[in-house]
Amino acid sequence: MPYYSWLNVPQAVVLEATQDIELALGLTSEIPALLIVKANQLITRTVIPLEPNAGEEQRRVALKKLKEAKAAMAVNRYYLEAEQRVLWRLVAGVRTKARRRPGGPYEDIDPVEYTGAELQGLDAIDKRARNVILFDLLINVYEYVESLTGKPVRSAGVSRPQMQEPASPELEKWESTGDRLPKVIDWARSKWGGDIENLPARSELLQIFRGQFGRVRGISELTMREVRGQLAPDAARRGGAPRHRR
Repeated sequence: MPYYSWLNVPQAVVLEATQDIELALGLTSEIPALLIVKANQLITRTVIPLEPNAGEEQRRVALKKLKEAKAAMAVNRYYLEAEQRVLWRLVAGVRTKARRRPGGPYEDIDPVEYTGAELQGLDAIDKRARNVILFDLLINVYEYVESLTGKPVRSAGVSRPQMQEPASPELEKWESTGDRLPKVIDWARSKWGGDIENLPARSELLQIFRGQFGRVRGISELTMREVRGQLAPDAARRGGAPRHRR
């Protein structure tokens, strides 16, 4: 089965609940409601071991256990519990993208936006207002597997033919202790100080930073958001430099 870079929410829920990447990627449907129904079925299926040569009494007992297990199971409990764990991973920083409006362009989403959100279907909704704030949410499969297993994707058994951020053998060493933000601001100012209006969006800033120093603990899109807040002109703070707008 080919591997893809992104999971929708039901696929991530199945992966969270089963830790079976093949099962999660095999979950497909053009109808969102059917996708969620299928995900529920994959998560809540109950198997009662039964020998091939089991007698009538054994079969009767197994059937009784199966009915009891299904009766004890809340309709969506397992799905909702796994869905909540998915949300926790997004808050923790697993990379995502989504649309701000139906049919709109995809944008990288800052993890902090999930702190006041809930997942619902394929989208994320505001926890209080209950309206959709992020449409057609997609979750980076490689980072999700790493978060789930605590292992690099290759060790976790997931094919990763090409990364968007390839490692460089000549990465500079990042030396900073304590509050990293001032030094990251100095780094950005050194690169765009004479052309601050073209300061990239936070996701691109992070990608450029990692291309130079690799992944540095504690430096994320949230950090780059603060950098942009300090350096970017008011007109460019929302999405990036003017050259990125159409």
